[in-house]
Amino acid sequence: MKVYRRINFMSLDIVAGALASSVLAARLLQAEPGWAWWLRLAFTVWILYMGDQVLDAWKHRKKSERELHHFIFRNRRILLYAMGVIAIVDLLLIFNFMDRDFMKYALTLAGLVLLFYAMRHLFRKNRVFFIPGEVFVLVLYMAGTWLGPLVAREGEIGAPEALIALIYAAVLLMNLGVISLYDIQLDTRLGIASLAHYMGKRTTKNLLAITGIIVYLLSVMQFLVFGLDRYTNFALILSGMANILLLILYVPTYFRKNDYYRWTADAVLWMGFLSLLIQS
Repeated sequence: MKVYRRINFMSLDIVAGALASSVLAARLLQAEPGWAWWLRLAFTVWILYMGDQVLDAWKHRKKSERELHHFIFRNRRILLYAMGVIAIVDLLLIFNFMDRDFMKYALTLAGLVLLFYAMRHLFRKNRVFFIPGEVFVLVLYMAGTWLGPLVAREGEIGAPEALIALIYAAVLLMNLGVISLYDIQLDTRLGIASLAHYMGKRTTKNLLAITGIIVYLLSVMQFLVFGLDRYTNFALILSGMANILLLILYVPTYFRKNDYYRWTADAVLWMGFLSLLIQS
């Protein structure tokens, strides 16, 4: 567990999950984004998540309750140096290996993210229009990790691909919601507007259970409409992810011990690498 904690504190588990998400998208869409995409994705995701962790640690520097914050303060110099070096390499990759179409879509995505972020803060005190952090992360995470395969895709996106993408979004919502539910007390003390903090524990749990049922129904619908084909294998992988997340949701006594819920929820996203076994 000590090894995993360091991996988690360094946001390397997040990078692995992002790569797994993009691998699943590339296999689903039968696209080849190129080697530079995978490096850019890994570097960009690490900088974004690590930067967010550093800023959060600095914000709560006077009264920190998280082991993560203490780790960041102890290693802040080397972390900032690493972020600077990786940021330079990432920019070089972007400006030297990013084609015009990719740049256009990337800038559009960046603009939408900024708009979404502004709306989230603009309505932070409005219970009707407020956007929970999990929704923000879901949109940013999925759009960012699927961007390369989408741009590299030749031809239009068909109904089977769209349905699998919808199922993946539902699984991702479950993943973020489960962590939100377990961290509700800490998020409340730190003033983090999470999904569970906003909706309450019971409502959030019911929402996640319903989302799990939707995943199963969409997977069955995929089979009934499109038959037994390569897309069924993607649906089976995503249903397996939902099964594990529901297990975390309904067996809190076990998964709360030693933060098992956190590393198990992270490992669920790594299951996207299983798509490498699916024949094109």
